[in-house]
Amino acid sequence: MSFGARRLCVLKVSTARAVLFVLVLFACGAAPQRLGAQAGQSQTGSAQPGDLRPTYPGEPFNNPPVEIAAGPVKLRLYGTVLLNMSFSDSDEVGQEVPLWPFPSSTPITLSNGTTKSAGSIHDTIFTARQSILGVLLNPANTPASGWTPSAEVEIDFFGTTPVDTDLPEDRVLNQPRLRKAFFRLRKGNFDLVAGQDNIIISPLDPVSLSHVAVPLGYAAGDLFGWLPQVRVDYGHNFGKTGTLFQFGVLRPSFGDPRLGDEPTSGITLTTSSGNGERAGQPFYQTRFAVSRPMQGSAATIGVGGHYGKEIVAATQNIDSWAVTMDFRVPVLSRLVFRGEAYTGSNLVPFGGGVIQGVAAVTTPAPVPAGAPTLTQIHPIGDTGGWAEFTILASRRNVFYLGASSDDPVHKDLEPGTTRDRNSVFWASYFRKLTNEITLATEWSNWQFHTTSFVGNTPDGRAAGGRGNVVNIAFAYQF
Repeated sequence: MSFGARRLCVLKVSTARAVLFVLVLFACGAAPQRLGAQAGQSQTGSAQPGDLRPTYPGEPFNNPPVEIAAGPVKLRLYGTVLLNMSFSDSDEVGQEVPLWPFPSSTPITLSNGTTKSAGSIHDTIFTARQSILGVLLNPANTPASGWTPSAEVEIDFFGTTPVDTDLPEDRVLNQPRLRKAFFRLRKGNFDLVAGQDNIIISPLDPVSLSHVAVPLGYAAGDLFGWLPQVRVDYGHNFGKTGTLFQFGVLRPSFGDPRLGDEPTSGITLTTSSGNGERAGQPFYQTRFAVSRPMQGSAATIGVGGHYGKEIVAATQNIDSWAVTMDFRVPVLSRLVFRGEAYTGSNLVPFGGGVIQGVAAVTTPAPVPAGAPTLTQIHPIGDTGGWAEFTILASRRNVFYLGASSDDPVHKDLEPGTTRDRNSVFWASYFRKLTNEITLATEWSNWQFHTTSFVGNTPDGRAAGGRGNVVNIAFAYQF
């Protein structure tokens, strides 16, 4: 059995054991309850049942909402004013939101022309760019028709930084960035949702105030994305068991840098079609979840599926698919176990494969006239997931412990797609200073591996990177 096959087998066995453990805990619960359309997300506020509610990082109190009646709707403002201070002992890809450490031997050129290794770089970052602001619109009264409309728009300030050639750069001039913008139409247990929202197959994220622009574990075991979509959610009770079925079609965006599938730089009024858009069909995603009360909270288990494709050559389509599982289990009244797992192929739209979807080998020069420039194109298989314990020590003190890993299939890698594994372990402590203000400290340890090649065949482990990041966050949530 090859090295890659053995590693995949071990991961599958570990995943099966985790699933069995969750199912046993789930079966020990008390009477079930109906699963809402926003299953698995932490929600707060005094909104009416069925209203859209905001989500926050962490476990905030149920503060009175910042809300007014405006004609036929209730207008609610919410958000997080966030300052992050991070300190790392290596050079990190992503910097303000670390994704993985550069291989420790990577040379970093300094201003005087000398070099240091990436593993000896120590960065100190202060940023408020991950602050978010959102607006919710819920009906002030139940419509006579029975159809209840609502809407949500959410932005952050993690957009591009304009270049100023006259005054010093690196000033706080970041542009807003759209995260969510969708409306929901509800009648009974049926929801129609249209707009930009989270992908369906990955409803949970690790809790972190260091990673709000993208979640902690993105490109390291947590599939993630905000995509324009149309979906239906249907919840139903079977006796005392609550269920939720979701199905949607989403924009087929890949953005694979290996294939040049990204918009050109600069300011344009339109974006060019990518390999996914040119495939002529959307992404298809679905999820089924079951919920029941347990330890004074709700336990939820969900399974999901994804399918899409992209055109990478005139006569070649590459599929994208995934099978996912998510769970939230209150093991004890003050101990919650959450996480996700997945297996699939060509998952670059969601950060899978350590942001690698397709391996492509370029024909060595000179290329004969009329010959294709790529001789090998194939998808990269991927498995991964994350798990996190939430320890509710008290109403003002919460601890989080977790791990996440993304493990591309070794044999599918090619020169140019050399990221072999990316893992992160973390521990954090959230302290509520007041009902609105949270102080959070987080330590994360990153383990990044690449592979070497003999010709186009993966040979073994090559340069890797290790890094530690300590983040201190102050957050005002409303």
